[in-house]
Amino acid sequence: MRVPRSVLGATAAFLAVLAAACNSTTTTTTTTTTTLPPLPPQVYAYVTMIGFPGSNIGLGHTVVPVNISVGGNGAGAPVGVGTYPDAIAITPDGTHAYVTNYASNSVTPIDLLTGKALAPIALGANAGPAGIAITPDGTKAYVTDAGATGTLGDTVTPIDLATGKTLAPITVGPGPEGIAITPNGQRAYVADTGAFVTGQTGAIGSTVTPVDLLTGRALPAIPVGNAPAAVAISPNGSTALVANVNSGSVSPIDIATDKAGSPISVLGGPVSIAISASDPTTAWVADGVSTASKTGNVTPVSLTTDTAGSPIAVGNNPQSIAVSPDGTTAWVVCYQSQTLVPVSTRTQKPGASIHLPGGPYAIAVVSRSASSTTTTTTTLKKKQQS
Repeated sequence: MRVPRSVLGATAAFLAVLAAACNSTTTTTTTTTTTLPPLPPQVYAYVTMIGFPGSNIGLGHTVVPVNISVGGNGAGAPVGVGTYPDAIAITPDGTHAYVTNYASNSVTPIDLLTGKALAPIALGANAGPAGIAITPDGTKAYVTDAGATGTLGDTVTPIDLATGKTLAPITVGPGPEGIAITPNGQRAYVADTGAFVTGQTGAIGSTVTPVDLLTGRALPAIPVGNAPAAVAISPNGSTALVANVNSGSVSPIDIATDKAGSPISVLGGPVSIAISASDPTTAWVADGVSTASKTGNVTPVSLTTDTAGSPIAVGNNPQSIAVSPDGTTAWVVCYQSQTLVPVSTRTQKPGASIHLPGGPYAIAVVSRSASSTTTTTTTLKKKQQS
C-alpha cells in the first residue's frame, strides 16, 4: 500500500529534526587585533596653484597635495579653493590647512584627513588676503590684508579657528604681505610691503611691524630693506628674518630689542624664507628672478655667522620654500618652470623635480605618522554529539 505523500513529508521532517538534535553545531567567533610598530611617516607638500603666466595668471583656484615621502606617489587630486590662492598654512596638529584667496577675498579651510575643502571664511570686500600664520596652540590664524588690485590694505585680520569667525582687524603698515608668529605665540611680525602689487598706488614699503598678540596692538615699525615680502622666525624665537625683494637682502631682527641688524646680501630677489627646528642654524631663502639673477635660486644663510652661502640653481623663478619636518630637504616651488624641486640640506644639491602644471606658487609641508593594525577573525565550529 502506498504511503500518502503527507506522511512521507512528516516522516522526513521528523528525521531531519532528530538528526539536527544529534549533530548540532555551535559557532564561536574570535577577533584578534594586533597593532604593529608605527609605519614610516608620510610627508605631504600642499602647493597652491594661481594659474600659469599669460592670460591665466591669477585665475588659478586649486591646492595640489603631493606625497613627497620616500617612494611617494607624487601629486594627487587637486582641491578646489578660492581664486588666486596666495598663501597656505597648516595647523600644528596637521589636520587642517588654511588658504588665503587673494582675488576672492576669503580664506578656505581644508580638512587634510578627508582632502575636502570646507566653507570659505569671508573677509572684507577689498581685503586682498596675502599671508597667513597660525598660532602655536592652533586657536587662531592671522591674515595680512594687502589690499585688492587698485587698493592698498593696512590691516591684519585674526580668525578664531574654532568658530571660523573673523575678529577685529589690527592696523599695521601699508600693503602687508608676509607674516610669522613667535614660538611662544605672543608676537607676530608683519612685512609692510607697500604698493607692490600691480595696480596699487603708493610707496614701496621698507618696514616690519611687530604685533602684540596678547593685546592685539601694533608696536613701532622696524626699518628694514626695500619691499619686505616674507618673514620667518628662528625656532628659539630670538630672531626674525625678513626677505627684502628689491634690496636683494635678508634683514635679521633681534626680537629682544626689535632692532634690525646688518642686511645679508643674497643673489636675486628674496621672496620666501624657511627654517627647520631640526637645523635651527640655517635659513633657506628662495630668491626670485631679479636683475642679479635671471632665473632665481636658493641661498642657505648661516644664522650663526649671519652670512650667505653659495646660491643653488633650481627651477625658474622660485616663489616659495618649505623644509621637511626632519630637516633633510628644502622643497622649492618654481613658478616659471612649474616644478617642485627638492634640495638636500646636507649636500646643498637639488634632486629630481616634480612637474606641477598650473602655476605653482605657495607651499606648506606636513608629516603624518600612522600605526598599522591587523584584524584577524577566526570562526570555529564544534559539533555536539547526542
